Amino acid sequence: MKSTRRSFIAAGGVGGVTLLAGCFGDDGDDDGGNGDGNGDGGNGTDDGVHDERFRVFDPVGTNPANRHFNPWNPSESGAWHPGAAVFDKLAIFSPASNEAYPLIAESWEMTDDTTLEAELSDEWTWHNGDTFVAEDWTMQAEIEMALAEEAAEGDESGHVMESVEAVDDQFVRVNLRNPLSETFAIQNSIGIFHDLIGRGVFTKHDDDQWSEWHEALVSGDDSETAIEEITSTPYPSITDDPIGNGPFQVADVGDNEIILEKYEDHPNADSINHTEFSLQVYSDQDQVFQALNSGQIDAAHSQFPMEDDQMNQLPDTVELFREGRSANNLFTFNCGYEVEGWDTPFENQNVRKAVAHIYDRQQAEQLLQGEKVLFEYPPCRVPHAVLEQEGGQISGIDIGEEFTLYGENDTDRATELLEEEGYTLEDGEWYDPDGDRFEVMFMNGEQDQHIQVLSQNLQDFGIETVQETFDDATFDERRMAGEFDIMPDGSSANGIFAMWALDLVPDWIQSISHFDPEVEIPMPVGDPDGSSGTKTINVEEHINSWMQNEDDEEYHQELMWWWNQHLPEFEVLWQPDAGAIDTANWELDVREEIYNGVDDALYVAPKMEGSGIRYQP
Repeated sequence: MKSTRRSFIAAGGVGGVTLLAGCFGDDGDDDGGNGDGNGDGGNGTDDGVHDERFRVFDPVGTNPANRHFNPWNPSESGAWHPGAAVFDKLAIFSPASNEAYPLIAESWEMTDDTTLEAELSDEWTWHNGDTFVAEDWTMQAEIEMALAEEAAEGDESGHVMESVEAVDDQFVRVNLRNPLSETFAIQNSIGIFHDLIGRGVFTKHDDDQWSEWHEALVSGDDSETAIEEITSTPYPSITDDPIGNGPFQVADVGDNEIILEKYEDHPNADSINHTEFSLQVYSDQDQVFQALNSGQIDAAHSQFPMEDDQMNQLPDTVELFREGRSANNLFTFNCGYEVEGWDTPFENQNVRKAVAHIYDRQQAEQLLQGEKVLFEYPPCRVPHAVLEQEGGQISGIDIGEEFTLYGENDTDRATELLEEEGYTLEDGEWYDPDGDRFEVMFMNGEQDQHIQVLSQNLQDFGIETVQETFDDATFDERRMAGEFDIMPDGSSANGIFAMWALDLVPDWIQSISHFDPEVEIPMPVGDPDGSSGTKTINVEEHINSWMQNEDDEEYHQELMWWWNQHLPEFEVLWQPDAGAIDTANWELDVREEIYNGVDDALYVAPKMEGSGIRYQP
């Protein structure tokens, strides 16, 4: 079993948001900007720049003063919020449109199928005035590759990139480990988006601390100490005047608010007509609703749509963005591969299928109030919105007709599968092949309605269930060690290709579901009985092959079929993963692929030429 620090960081930074108590309505400053309207009421300067503060809900929730800008240290990290505003990246990749757009990198080309070259703009500077150079990015990439290789226990395929080179100050060359199409070469190098390092370039090549760690990792001299330090040191602290390269820089850090001020020398500064950007901490979603409803914040990155009764109360000027994005709620099974010290019944795929058949999605639907929606298609690791838009026709397969549909409370099929594996039913209670009561342990599912529905379904069927809840640190340890049977999982679901990012399924999902990376699938695709036998595939190799030949539908068909039949996770609910902005005084002006296609649209808009978040008096 491989569990990587990089994966843990990615999960904590993007999917594992925790809201801590904040002081609602107290922004920690004296300018009155948290009352009616913004800042001083809209007094503009002669050059059209207004002394206004764009106020945004901060989804991280942790104490602002404890945060830092080290994307490899998951403790109290602000690498995404506010790092994505303070630091820029080379290219913006939209997983919804599966396209990349220039930022620091002005242009790029594949010189062969394993080499990507990019030319950088000479207009970007760090906040101390130093020019941003290629070596700043290559340092970050080399640190990431070194940590990935260490986490992969020396496996040379630990990262998509084999090496990077700063040819000169404005030119980088990326050498890929395996051939890739241009789209996926960019997605996994200069346009990486699914890790915290995808929020920007955090490393300045001549910074003493980054240089010391980088040298130790690249040279191999005392690399173990460097790895330990870089993954545990809060450097640079957000309160230590950190130097970034983005359109905003840290101005003040309060108890419940981080205030950023416009960096006048940013290449897109002329498109930013306000002086400040702030992140405000609130303790729960209800307070976010109250703050937006009362005009105490102007926008939120996520958390929308809310329940119907709340959405109906918001001002007519509140508009949603990121509506091309969605998120899934899933059951994660412990598939048991290379798990030591925990005997789970779900190492058997037929047992996983049986439990998925017992689940009654219609019971879950009765508990929904408009925020979440039933996932109505068979599990196949394709966003529900895409399946709906395409009528279930994906890569030449009619998913709704040809793939196994679970969640129908099909107790007859569940009985067949369990009896096939040696389970027995006695006096209404199920027993495993060893004669012990069939028991399922749910971890950290007490707050998830769909988990409670499944638990009740299993009890009604005669399977005993146990609910256990652990603190965040223990939960992470147990899921990585495989010490559970079923747990809830939430994940972004933004475009067909983004769901299969090269280090997402074979790395992160494998590390929490513990599936065997090499597996047999029944053939042909769509026939669970395997009338043509089986085919052995290596999941990681199959994804790599698809990314090299993205027009070859066979790889995607077989990956979707593996997900449907092997069932490491089971999609049960989905919801739009949108943000909201009050357009009474603010305009989010950015191309559609960004507006509705990227996680950090509010951060990206002020960076791109001709785009911005603009104050409207």
